[in-house]
Amino acid sequence: MTNVPLFSDNSQGNRSAGSRVLDFLLNNWLYTVTIILFVLYALVVPRFLSVENMRNLIIGASITGIATAGFMIALVAGQIDASIAGIVALTAAIAAFLFVRVGVPFPLTFVLVLGSAALIGLFNSFLIVEAKIFSLVATIATTGLFIGLALFITGGQVIGISRIGFSETLLARPLGIPVSIWLLIFVYIFGYTTLNQTKLGAHLYATGANYDAARLAGVPVKRIVRIALIASATAAALTAMLAVARVRTSLLFGITPTAVNFSDVVVAALLGGISLYGGTGRIERALVAVLFLAILTNGLLLLGLPATVGLIVKGVIFTITVITDALLHAPRDQ
Repeated sequence: MTNVPLFSDNSQGNRSAGSRVLDFLLNNWLYTVTIILFVLYALVVPRFLSVENMRNLIIGASITGIATAGFMIALVAGQIDASIAGIVALTAAIAAFLFVRVGVPFPLTFVLVLGSAALIGLFNSFLIVEAKIFSLVATIATTGLFIGLALFITGGQVIGISRIGFSETLLARPLGIPVSIWLLIFVYIFGYTTLNQTKLGAHLYATGANYDAARLAGVPVKRIVRIALIASATAAALTAMLAVARVRTSLLFGITPTAVNFSDVVVAALLGGISLYGGTGRIERALVAVLFLAILTNGLLLLGLPATVGLIVKGVIFTITVITDALLHAPRDQ
């Protein structure tokens, strides 16, 4: 007769369940921290949940989020596009010049600016692919070039958008939702589908993971790099037009309170798990990281803390994420 214990030992099962919960929290810590931060601000900061503040927070996050999506695609392909501020400045200048000084209708202005952005991304890719310049160095160099071109186009002065049609279109609210949110939704759905459901997405990850191995496997790596940098430039151009619509002027140096900050884009990408070394990361996590940074910054401002506190906090986060990324993904000597 088999002896059956009166009390079964479930400690292993309990430990397994606890381990699963712990693994889930560790793997999804960004979601958890974002929710906790949101709830904390909602309880502590009186104006945080106001309709006006939520609207401004989401619109601001959408602008950074669009730029982050393009930057993330470049990173996945192993390219660091540091020219975002320059692209924002140049495409904003082109948009204002075409719409105000030339009198081009808004729909055509929109298309021409995106076309210009594609050419800008192609130029960056030429330096990287054909001239074989490291992407970070090449795009730092082109940032100065693009800002200089922006100043040349505008004559060194901001161009005011007084003509009807530009801001009114991009600040509209179809179905009660701002255009910037619709663009954000489109960009992330398109990016998610491309990266996860298409051969192009697989090639982007392969190219970023190991350029030479991907090339030997038959991946058209040069074309993939070009596509990635064009995507990054196009996303930056969308950001520029949204920023121009909000401030109703061109952007001299690609930086205004409503334009994208390059460091925010990099921090959002790294917090989202996208590596500076390429070949890894998920676009939906980058979006959550954008929301986390937007909530963090917004709450600090509403608490009445100096802007320098926000800069220090984001600087610390930036430093930690870069170090963590290096520890996790940097190539090691064999």
